[in-house]
Amino acid sequence: MSQIPESFDGTYLRQLRLEAGFTQQQIADDIGLSRETIVAIENNQRSAIDGLKWKTIRNWCLMCSNNVRYETLNSVTKYLVSQLESN
Repeated sequence: MSQIPESFDGTYLRQLRLEAGFTQQQIADDIGLSRETIVAIENNQRSAIDGLKWKTIRNWCLMCSNNVRYETLNSVTKYLVSQLESN
């Protein structure tokens, strides 16, 4: 599977998490990362983004998907698809 592009913006995942009402720790526990890694992803730390897998992003989105507005999920989905296509 393709790598995460350098242009990836973790703030989209932060937006999804916040609207879904989850803490960084809850996301971390659910998808198997540390809270510190979640913080790094949401703050666009290159080392965290470089180690990120599309499967992890999918699981993050799945966890949040039932608790966000359609518009938010649609916006994040479009962004993620554009990132996949840019590779």
